[in-house]
Amino acid sequence: MADSLYDRLGVAPTANAAEIRRAYLQLARVHHPDFHTNEADRQKNEREMQAINEAWAVLGDPDRRRAHDERMRLTQPDPVSTGKPVPGRYDFVPFDDGDDEIDPRLLDDVGVEGTEVARSVQMAPVVCFFGGLLGVILGVMVNLTFLIAVGIVGLVLALLGFLAAPAVAISRSIRAERDR
Repeated sequence: MADSLYDRLGVAPTANAAEIRRAYLQLARVHHPDFHTNEADRQKNEREMQAINEAWAVLGDPDRRRAHDERMRLTQPDPVSTGKPVPGRYDFVPFDDGDDEIDPRLLDDVGVEGTEVARSVQMAPVVCFFGGLLGVILGVMVNLTFLIAVGIVGLVLALLGFLAAPAVAISRSIRAERDR
């Protein structure tokens, strides 16, 4: 590749994302084929725009840009040999990172026995909420204070259920751990 993607956009390899985007937009305004009526100019600018778009597709995406920069760094010629070994071009990754102190039982995704809650109990706050909301709305629409009161009671029960659910789950978990 005679010219680099950075050269196509006219930016330095150290340019940040905003500078690259600004250069791309500026070149796109100049070279977009729709802005040229002469057929020869149009075809020339179409080819130029394709090259600009190819550069933007890589440099505009942070992951693709990082991969491109790494490829370019690895394909650069080695410095002139001085008789000393050239340092490796990779980061050291240890074979074992020493995480032996993690309890493998904590890594599984299986629930603790004895902590399951019945589905009807899990859904009760949701049902109370929507039932209460429906009661309040219908009570206001037909002007029935009794229905409004029932709806408010349903909403309060839903709120209490939502607040109590974590406490119930924690207490069941503690009890199950103690019974182990």
